[in-house]
Amino acid sequence: MKKMILTKDEKKAIPFILPGVLVTALLIVYPLCYVIVMSFSDNAMGGGGFAGFANYTRLFKNPMFTKTIGNTLKWTVGTVSVSFILGTFYAMLINRKGLMAKGFWRSAIFIAWIIPGVVKATAWKWLFTTDGGMVNEMLMQTGIIQDPIPWLTSPKFALAAIIVVQIWACSPYVMLMMTAGLQQLPADLYESADLDGANWYQKLCYITMPLLKDISFICILMLLVWAINEFSLIWIMTNGSQNTTTLSLLVYNQFKVLNLNAASASAVMQLLVTMVFAVLYVKFVVKED
Repeated sequence: MKKMILTKDEKKAIPFILPGVLVTALLIVYPLCYVIVMSFSDNAMGGGGFAGFANYTRLFKNPMFTKTIGNTLKWTVGTVSVSFILGTFYAMLINRKGLMAKGFWRSAIFIAWIIPGVVKATAWKWLFTTDGGMVNEMLMQTGIIQDPIPWLTSPKFALAAIIVVQIWACSPYVMLMMTAGLQQLPADLYESADLDGANWYQKLCYITMPLLKDISFICILMLLVWAINEFSLIWIMTNGSQNTTTLSLLVYNQFKVLNLNAASASAVMQLLVTMVFAVLYVKFVVKED
């Protein structure tokens, strides 16, 4: 085994790197390890006896956990896939030649991203109000519906409603990233494709998206993390009721009643779900050329 030898410059860099490493360990590594220990403990503060997988067994036997996993999967797949597609569509529209006021349109779309999450959730909660909400009023005025739809008070519509809000909030981030990538693509490739008679779909599949693979990877990975960890939007709009409880809300509800061991087990499961999504995406979508 080859012995690793640090160069003189690398040794000089250690004192500058060490504070950041210590802060990271204090704020991330230690709490993570502590939560894992608590999930295997029978004491609320992790100082009791070893409980084995008892907390996880109770969690899996809880019917609410199964439903929560299903809601989390629907929420994550729905928000990530549509946010990425819609954001990429925005980017391609803005990057089109001949479009006037590109900066204005980019800024107008990006407003949804920079608005604080609490403000977004509160505004959309008002818009989706059953009686007097702007969404129902517009749909009834145009004759699309006859009676108000209980967007946030019915299990049939609540999850779809908050997914729409998350898509509206996250797609501008994808637009900004993909726009930056599109502006760096070499024009001669598209000119050659035009000479070969390629249509827009062929250029999209064989030129644009392959060249934007790295940016797409970052966008989708960030969307995955944000979706699985999202709390404030769901909590403000539905309180986790009407079949909208995800793993982040399950952890909060268990912590609220001081069931810290169960909350720790749920938090570990949330971490594992995030890792599973990330690993599957990297394995099956991101491929080396």
